[in-house]
Amino acid sequence: MEIRDLSNIPDIALPEGYTMRAYRDGDEEGLARIYAVSRLDKDTPAIVRADIMTEPCFTPERLFVVEYDGEIVGTASAWVTAQEPEAGYLHMLGVLEHHRGKGIGAALTCAAMKYSRDEGFTIQRLLTDDWREAAIRLYLDLGFDPLVSDRSHPARWATLSKRLRRPEALTRMRRMESGRPEAFLARLRRMLGFATL
Repeated sequence: MEIRDLSNIPDIALPEGYTMRAYRDGDEEGLARIYAVSRLDKDTPAIVRADIMTEPCFTPERLFVVEYDGEIVGTASAWVTAQEPEAGYLHMLGVLEHHRGKGIGAALTCAAMKYSRDEGFTIQRLLTDDWREAAIRLYLDLGFDPLVSDRSHPARWATLSKRLRRPEALTRMRRMESGRPEAFLARLRRMLGFATL
């Protein structure tokens, strides 16, 4: 999915008692708990350190966490890649189950988008999968458009738009501009652990 205009990112306030900050050393356990619940394939602190903190683009400021009562309850990252220097990436968005439905995912997504915009990006992309329906609703609401980079995508989006009751998703769908390296896409799919939209 992709949004090509980062000039009007909404300000989403967190509910009372929730705070957002950048990653700090020691957050790996809380991140692993969120990644596990969100089925993001990074379910131990050691894997979080190995797979996230060793990425070339990792800096603490790029990884956002939301806390409630001292517990990390949500996270998202503003990633970049050398293979696609024109776009920032929303990466590893997740919220603990009993904190969902409160706008935390929207606030994290917008924080990552603003970070990308402030770094000079005009495009924000993300990879997701069909079963992440709540997240896909959020992304559509925030202006992300379905992006076709695989021949299976049009049929998958047709099915998904019916399930979500979002027929406009099909009219907003567009092909990925040429130049997206398949090796990069394959690497992201392996890193995320599933076939992505």
